[in-house]
Amino acid sequence: MVDPYKICPGGQLISSWSPAPHDMCSACRFQLVARRPPIGGVPKYGINNLDQGSFGSHAIWDASWLFKIPAGIAPENAAPLMCGGASVFTVIDTYNIRPTDRVGAAGIGGLGHLAIQFLSKMGVRVVAFSSTEAKREEALQLGAAEFYATAGVETLAIGPPLEHLLVTTSFLPNWTLYLNIMNAMGSIHVLTVSGTYLVIPAMPVLVKGLTIQGSAAASRAVQVKMLEFAASHQIKPIIEWFPLNKEGVEEAMAKLRDGHMRYRAVLVA
Repeated sequence: MVDPYKICPGGQLISSWSPAPHDMCSACRFQLVARRPPIGGVPKYGINNLDQGSFGSHAIWDASWLFKIPAGIAPENAAPLMCGGASVFTVIDTYNIRPTDRVGAAGIGGLGHLAIQFLSKMGVRVVAFSSTEAKREEALQLGAAEFYATAGVETLAIGPPLEHLLVTTSFLPNWTLYLNIMNAMGSIHVLTVSGTYLVIPAMPVLVKGLTIQGSAAASRAVQVKMLEFAASHQIKPIIEWFPLNKEGVEEAMAKLRDGHMRYRAVLVA
């Protein structure tokens, strides 16, 4: 019998990010090859199975939502890829971003620094945006072709407009600034996690025929593809290590709240 999940004893495995599922019902098995993300009603990390948490040394999960870590990806790098990496890769894969496109990455943080790497390795011309000049050199080293600081700026002079813009900032940006640099029929992909309302000027969206696109959790098929692409192109998150104990968690959370994390925290036992 062929194992559809390609999981073998002794191999390194990783599960999906919260709140992605840890199991699938029989009606959802098509996700093994489909592009669609999980639908509701399945057990999710941090919501169900609360007896098996992040401080546990072992866990029992259904193989349908476990992933084999490809050779060349260290476990400490695989974990952030399954979260931030999957978030940006599903946009690239699902919404048909092409190597000929000019694509913006607004925000160079936990998601943005991975978006720049994935996009540049696909041959896309990446235009990076950050509030200050502090991350210019890092953005260019990660693969951005252009960099622009946005703080105190009323207009952005970037040359040719963008076909796509991935918004990965920790807060919703000044939309007028970005709407003016979008190409006709362009797409803005909102990945910012925010409880505030999404308020966007209507006229630029109407006149240019823009799409404002959200992004659901990656399907299993997309997550597998993301791991394979990261392994073959040596894409790695920039991480900081913290001990897997109460003090380590508190230190990591404090650094995250202060905006000083570069760029993903990994708790190591």
